[in-house]
Amino acid sequence: MAKKAAETNPIIELSKALQEMMTELFGECTENDGVLRAYAEHMGVSDSTAILDVMLEGGLREEAPYGVLHFHTTLAENIPEESLADLLISLNNLNHVINAGAFPGFGAFAYYDPLQQVYLSYRMPVNLNQIEAEYDNIRYYLGCLYDQMDLFMDFVMFSIVNPGGMSIADYMNYLDEISDLDNLEERLAVFESEFEEMAREAGLDPDEIEESDGEGEDA
Repeated sequence: MAKKAAETNPIIELSKALQEMMTELFGECTENDGVLRAYAEHMGVSDSTAILDVMLEGGLREEAPYGVLHFHTTLAENIPEESLADLLISLNNLNHVINAGAFPGFGAFAYYDPLQQVYLSYRMPVNLNQIEAEYDNIRYYLGCLYDQMDLFMDFVMFSIVNPGGMSIADYMNYLDEISDLDNLEERLAVFESEFEEMAREAGLDPDEIEESDGEGEDA
């Protein structure tokens, strides 16, 4: 009886189903003490990696039948202090874009000072009494999250390495230009062109910036 009860436990069923969805989308998903983790690789033309952690939390009220799936996505770590002021403005602008702007999405971008991390967070209520009905919603959100990371990771990374070098308006124009470009090489060419133009407007030599970035990666 105990084994049968465990097999029909909605929390266990949810964890298994979610792990399968994350594995299908990201290639691998591990579990540690109730937290599922996957790595979203090759995000944007910057070829960045994000870390997605998901766990089931208690509901907002004890009497409600809902648990809460907390999706916490780490986008960048070890943010240099000189980038922080402009980065916070950039994250606020991103939140406007996904909540009231041209690219609607879920959650909010934020900065966590103790760990110097940029993250995207979203809490989704799930009815544990009707768990199978929630799977389509979860799958839909994961697909939207993947798109959000792929669209906005470049803006986050550029805001970190070149504070103040790109406004949200500049980036929206860039997204408009690549909206019909499925070829990654073409998207990269457009991004590099935008990068070089903004660097020259700021009085910088794009070649010197690229050489400096390369030296940092080798170190």
